[in-house]
Amino acid sequence: MPGSTTTAVRPRRRSSPSCGCTLDERQGTLITDERYDGRTTVVEPLDFSDAVYISINVSNLRESDTGDYECRVRYSGDTGPLQHFSSQPPLTTLSSPQSSTDSTLNAVDNDMDATAGVQFRLDVEGGDVMSIPPMNQTRMEHESVHFSCVKEDPEFVVQWYKDGVPLDDLPFLNGRFLVSPEGSLDIYDAALNDNGFYSCRIVSEKRTLTAGAFLNVQYKAKVVYSPAEVFLAFGKTGSLDCHFHSNPPLTKIRWEKDGFLFDTYNVPGVYHRPNGSLYFDRVEKEHGGKYTCTPFNDLGTEGPSTPMDVIIQHPPKFIVVPKVLYFRKLGDNITMPCEAENFDNRGPAIVWQKADGKSLFSPRVTVTGGNITLTGVRSEDRGVYRCVASNIAATISVETELIVEENLFHRKHLDLHVNSTNRNIVAYWKQPYSFCTVWSRDTSSTSSNWNVTATSSDGKAILWNLNTDGEYEIMVSCRDEISGESMNSRSILTNRSRKNIGQSTEELHEKSSSLVDDNHPLNIRIEHSGTGYNVSWTMDKSSVEHRVKRYVVKWFDAYDGSELGSASTASNKRYIVVELAGGKTYGILVTATSADGRQISVGSRSFHSSAAAMAATTTSSSMSTVFTKYYYMVLFGLLIAGFVVLCCNCCGGKDR
Repeated sequence: MPGSTTTAVRPRRRSSPSCGCTLDERQGTLITDERYDGRTTVVEPLDFSDAVYISINVSNLRESDTGDYECRVRYSGDTGPLQHFSSQPPLTTLSSPQSSTDSTLNAVDNDMDATAGVQFRLDVEGGDVMSIPPMNQTRMEHESVHFSCVKEDPEFVVQWYKDGVPLDDLPFLNGRFLVSPEGSLDIYDAALNDNGFYSCRIVSEKRTLTAGAFLNVQYKAKVVYSPAEVFLAFGKTGSLDCHFHSNPPLTKIRWEKDGFLFDTYNVPGVYHRPNGSLYFDRVEKEHGGKYTCTPFNDLGTEGPSTPMDVIIQHPPKFIVVPKVLYFRKLGDNITMPCEAENFDNRGPAIVWQKADGKSLFSPRVTVTGGNITLTGVRSEDRGVYRCVASNIAATISVETELIVEENLFHRKHLDLHVNSTNRNIVAYWKQPYSFCTVWSRDTSSTSSNWNVTATSSDGKAILWNLNTDGEYEIMVSCRDEISGESMNSRSILTNRSRKNIGQSTEELHEKSSSLVDDNHPLNIRIEHSGTGYNVSWTMDKSSVEHRVKRYVVKWFDAYDGSELGSASTASNKRYIVVELAGGKTYGILVTATSADGRQISVGSRSFHSSAAAMAATTTSSSMSTVFTKYYYMVLFGLLIAGFVVLCCNCCGGKDR
């Protein structure tokens, strides 16, 4: 490691020190003999008062620097004696190892004549291990570098490090350095990565000594990387960087756009940053084009960068989005579309995510363009899916929910209730989670898509602005925002134009099996009617009606699936189901048997039997029965009275 010695004096007026060297005051240069070439420098004085502080540093101390040093100050005229500037007496002896960083000699005396001087003794230790330490080097790129590190004994071990790392552990130096038998280091074909601090470590039985020096590799300013495409967001701030290396430091940088000089002084809203980058205050369409940059330093330039194509991107915009809700059965396939608009034939990146964070990496999941397809739907596929479109300008997303119907009949559901008035529809439920979504769709409309009608966190929602004459299906789905676990209700069919019973649209019983043909479904309606429930149905395709031999109506308990009763009708498409307990949910399953023995699925509905309605029906029926009983009793009494009167009249005629 280089050491240094500093000699300092402070006269009242500028003078010329002499310390084995001469300071040419007129030219400001230091004249030394060959022993000190490259190792002595003048330290600029501090600017305070009218005094002058002069120091001379001797670096890279070596054993031959041991000896006596004298600093002489000559001055002319009546200047008076030199003044002390330190409370400490002059240092006369300094011991410094070759590995020390610096050594300071201070020469101060207030009792000097016209020619005054101070002597110093410098002892340099470590000469018995290292005779010549390395010195700082400045080289041009591709030149060779030599660092001296001469050991006193051939048996000593020399180790070289760069920034504390052994040279053998640096791949970029492999094959480009050599350590001589005496311990010195040679580096061939110097490169910009070679800059750093090189230290020589000599290990001996006496001691371990370390000395080091800096390598400064200089080269012309050069571009090290330029991307082929750079995307900037329309309407936002942006920057275009020029990636370069430069030693000595950068002096200027030249930008060109489409082959012409790009002067930021003539382009409003574009500025040069101190590091040479272009800064756009607001990116506009006209800022697009092919840019090149050319960096310069005091040595020149290696040339311009390769063209960088600046592309202005607009925020993405969806042109096709998935439905808000999908129903699929176990084993079905589903494709959910998602597509964003392309600007300049460059579309945003589209990815699909699952809201609960689960991975979509599966052989059953394929993404083509922006569309995602799931084959063989499973129970774990249910949940909320998110389509995300992004580019440098912005990121947008749209969500959809997939409900798997494979076990809706058996799986636990939310208990949903719906009240319909001529003003609104009120849905209420017992919520398992804090956030629920109310879905609805108008079954009387040709596009019967599910829509998010309301959200709620208190187990109740009021639906407004619905078609007065429309028939709506209502359903609720609740989701735990942390775990992603969700639960759904059965769908309820309601009509605002009349009082009716909620009707489920899901299949109720597994007995509509492989013998059932679903090609010709019928529409089922259930209405409360006096002592029971009037079940009616209509065919979608009249061409099939003449082939129906009979209809079979079955009713079930909607919760456990147990069959409560069945009935068969030859041609009537209506049946009244009676003797149902109030306050429970029931399911109706209707099938049709054709003349050739095939079974055609009419469909199924569930409905909730109101306890109040059944109580009113029971009360009305009881009152009617009592009235009939008394009616016949009175009639029978009148008949007996008439018979008695007739007999009395007959007996009275005989007496006369």
